[in-house]
Amino acid sequence: MSDTKNITWDPEAERRIKRSPFFMRRYIRKRIEERVASRGRDRVTEADVDESARSYRQYRFK
Repeated sequence: MSDTKNITWDPEAERRIKRSPFFMRRYIRKRIEERVASRGRDRVTEADVDESARSYRQYRFK
């Protein structure tokens, strides 16, 4: 697994993730950060949140 400790979030992506259910937020963040890190990137964008929302339709953060 790639290192997710140095992942930063764009303000809009951060705002969107805060709309997800509180009890699921940590899991959702972790999954998005793992996906971003596995691609060799260190920044989460709104597009990453959109991609995650499509992959996990039960999460609503639009």
